[in-house]
Amino acid sequence: MSSMTYDEAATERLEAVYRGSDVMAQRSFTLGLLDLKPGERVLDIGSGPGFLCQEIATRVGPTGKVKGIDISPVMVERSLLRNKQEWIRFEIASATALPESSDTYDAVVSTQVLEYVHDIDSACSEAFRVLKPCGRGVFLATDWESIAWFSRNPARMKLVLDAFASHCAFTTLPRFFASHLRKAGFRVERIQSFPILNTSWNEQFYSCQVIPFISAYIRGQALLSDETLNAWEDELRALGTSGDYYFLSNRVFFEARKL
Repeated sequence: MSSMTYDEAATERLEAVYRGSDVMAQRSFTLGLLDLKPGERVLDIGSGPGFLCQEIATRVGPTGKVKGIDISPVMVERSLLRNKQEWIRFEIASATALPESSDTYDAVVSTQVLEYVHDIDSACSEAFRVLKPCGRGVFLATDWESIAWFSRNPARMKLVLDAFASHCAFTTLPRFFASHLRKAGFRVERIQSFPILNTSWNEQFYSCQVIPFISAYIRGQALLSDETLNAWEDELRALGTSGDYYFLSNRVFFEARKL
């Protein structure tokens, strides 16, 4: 399903990102779009460490049902440890073959997941299938090629971002995702950008937290030298100290409905 694999170390890095202020704001925005009601049934496709499921469960309450599916056994194990409510379940599964009955859920949500799925049409069709008639979907993906990250060495920055691009299947998924949703049968109701803008260095900011994540992936794939990556990391921290730090990432929300 994905070019990424998550061992314990990678999971720790990802959980730190999920706890950061930018992703917490994104999670709050996602919950607002879902507009959950007590008693609703919700499926999180690619639930990761389970933070979003935890907040969904609070909103739907014990009369509802929340299920998270993720392809990573480590993620599912962490989610099970974190979430003990009786109305939350987690399961190892692929977005392209959901272990769910048709017409089951009031809402499906998938954030920062579908750009990692090679068979995007199957993923959209499966999300559509498990929704009840008039059920709603909220999907979020990053346009990785639109990232603006200031560096006084733009050639090196390009090397790093180009090397990291192989971590997902579709680096520009938001540019054509709506057509795949429509092909699956969805009515796309709204598309809107969710920018993450960091103009200073803060360990709670998304861009600062993702630096070691990017470096670890590139090192693990032996795509660039340690010297190049160390110089890239050092420069970004120095820009934070000098007050010249700048990062902008555009994420895009798609709200869709099964008619």
